[in-house]
Amino acid sequence: MDTLSKIIFKGRSIYSVLTLLCVLMLFASCSNTDDAQRDFENDAYRLPSGFTETDAQGNVINEDPDDWRVSPMFAGFVEIDRPAYPNPTTGPTISLEILITGIGSVNGIDVYTFDENDRLKLLWFDERMPLPVGFSQILIDPVQFAPGGSGTISGARGLHRVLVFDRRNNLITYGDIKVE
Repeated sequence: MDTLSKIIFKGRSIYSVLTLLCVLMLFASCSNTDDAQRDFENDAYRLPSGFTETDAQGNVINEDPDDWRVSPMFAGFVEIDRPAYPNPTTGPTISLEILITGIGSVNGIDVYTFDENDRLKLLWFDERMPLPVGFSQILIDPVQFAPGGSGTISGARGLHRVLVFDRRNNLITYGDIKVE
């Protein structure tokens, strides 16, 4: 009986060690994801620099590797089908096409830029919660980039950072749009 209890105890010890290792790996994984998300968000709040140049059909002419990346939180659930186009723009509506691949993974969309006082300014939204799997098109009127509501293309000229969040304020993607 003494030998049997040693075997059972030894088995539980190994089981306990394996369980502890699994829990530690899970915490390390969550921490890495949190760190990656935090780094992604820090990148998003930098000043705009460069932009992915696209034509009127959404074909990429020159890619900025920092534009339209998907955040670690939404990796595997969201893809950027076509980055903002046309970019640069001289006035036509700008489109951004995203593909939702995970059922129930995105609860609404809010699209922002920064106003002249560096506060977030809403450009576009979709209240559907959750968004259906498939393509979603975001449409932005470039005159919305104009400060103080001047509403003119000449007032909107410049390079603008655009941030796309879900309705729970989780950053999905970001990129820069140039108005000429």
